[in-house]
Amino acid sequence: MSLPASEVKDTFFAYILGIIRIGAEMDLHNEEMRAILVEFKSTLDVPFDLISRVSQHQDPESDDRVVALEFQRDVVIPIPFSILFYHPGRITSTRLLSFDVSRSPWVYPGSPAESGEAFDLVLIQGGILVEIDGWLKALFGGHLEDTWIRHFVFFQWRGSWMGMLEGRGRSTGRVKRAYFDLTKNTILFPPPDSLKCAGSDLVPDSAS
Repeated sequence: MSLPASEVKDTFFAYILGIIRIGAEMDLHNEEMRAILVEFKSTLDVPFDLISRVSQHQDPESDDRVVALEFQRDVVIPIPFSILFYHPGRITSTRLLSFDVSRSPWVYPGSPAESGEAFDLVLIQGGILVEIDGWLKALFGGHLEDTWIRHFVFFQWRGSWMGMLEGRGRSTGRVKRAYFDLTKNTILFPPPDSLKCAGSDLVPDSAS
């Protein structure tokens, strides 16, 4: 199920993206999940011990795929990617999270030859807050802000698998997007204009 390391460097994301791509029906509790994840050597500080259940199924009424994650309690983890070897903040999550998964063909704007698939995970239950360290917010001014997440999007851009977090700023309510190169395992900040164009094409402001 996992994508090869040449496509997604971190083994945890390689496994999760692989499951989403094939649409595998699954419902794993902690012990079952441990049997699978024991082989992983993830670079992320993911609290596997706190995960009670992870599932993916097809909604019989809408035909949408739903991914659900249940923790034993609310959790706080470092942002899993770094800027110059520094994790710039933390992600706070409620105990229960559910996402509608939308899968669609996608062509990179301005480069019709570069086409692929995009997977938009829309949060429908629970809450996720990305909190940026205060000194970084002061350094970058209005460019960085604590953000309530609404969308996780996986897509291919310039030969790499990308992950995009999209949501609304906690203080201003403005749309915020952050981009992660899953192939190189790094944050892209500041993102190039072409990548920002791709992000707004995949999740327009009106869809937030």
